[in-house]
Amino acid sequence: MIITLQDILRDYKSDMERMETRLHESLGTDVALIRQVSKYILGAGGKRFRPLLHLLSARLCGCRGHDAEYVLGSVVEFIHTASLLHDDVIDEAKVRRGRTSANSIWGNQASILVGDYLYSKALYHGVRLHNQRVMDVLSETTTAMSEGEVLQLMQIQNPDMNEADYFRIVECKTGVLITAACRLGAVISKAPLSQEDALAAYGKKLGLAYQITDDTLDYAADQKELGKELGKDLAEGKVTLPLIYLLRKAAPDEQDALRAILCADHLNDNDLAYTLALMDKHGVVSDSLRHAQSLADDAKATLAVFPESAARQALTTLADYVVQREH
Repeated sequence: MIITLQDILRDYKSDMERMETRLHESLGTDVALIRQVSKYILGAGGKRFRPLLHLLSARLCGCRGHDAEYVLGSVVEFIHTASLLHDDVIDEAKVRRGRTSANSIWGNQASILVGDYLYSKALYHGVRLHNQRVMDVLSETTTAMSEGEVLQLMQIQNPDMNEADYFRIVECKTGVLITAACRLGAVISKAPLSQEDALAAYGKKLGLAYQITDDTLDYAADQKELGKELGKDLAEGKVTLPLIYLLRKAAPDEQDALRAILCADHLNDNDLAYTLALMDKHGVVSDSLRHAQSLADDAKATLAVFPESAARQALTTLADYVVQREH
């Protein structure tokens, strides 16, 4: 039987409601500004994708409704939310998930400081589980995410950036947290290392597929569906997989024009239209989505070490969902 994302959200509705309650209870602050900013961004309509992956991974390994599942789901979401707050300041973003970004409302200083609070709170709750393996995973993850931000900054407006550089950035910025969400499900279940490693491999492949798709939708999606401005990455000088493919396939004169567009101080409508037309001409959106689907298929294959179950079927469905979002 084929299941959908809606089926999964329905089947795990009570678990995710419990996760949501834990998430808001875990903020634990009487500082009004922290509550305001955190509530705003946590309530911005995200699907709680990482906590859901964590929950499903724990269930796949036999964990059933332990409080640690919900604690770690909240920890992962706090880390993700903190990274969004910091990203929007770095990118000078005006919109996040279709709403005005927190930094546009409260300013950069508040966004950075509340992001710092959420990172600290995540580690606080992780420590209270008294599980050194959990803390090893969380500390390695947050370190790698910080490295990814710096690596991306170093590659802004670099038309010579290659696939290896891109995948390292994607793994650090997106892959490691999704990997951690899945691995921690095995850790708290005291699953054998073979299962922990399988879930980590699933998370890594899924994270790469997720970000490639996100980067590709930046050039191909309906703006209302995506919740961000079309061509935003290009305007910010970010070189992502579709642009890497395009620079490789384009004719010399087209390459020169693309380099000039990427390195310009501002992106105008004509330059964006030209870039989108070239992407259509050279088929790089399809190329990028095929690469993402291949990684999603690899992610599904890693789950073969587990017996068939509702949790395994749900994780398989999510691997396809990340590539087949609106585009």
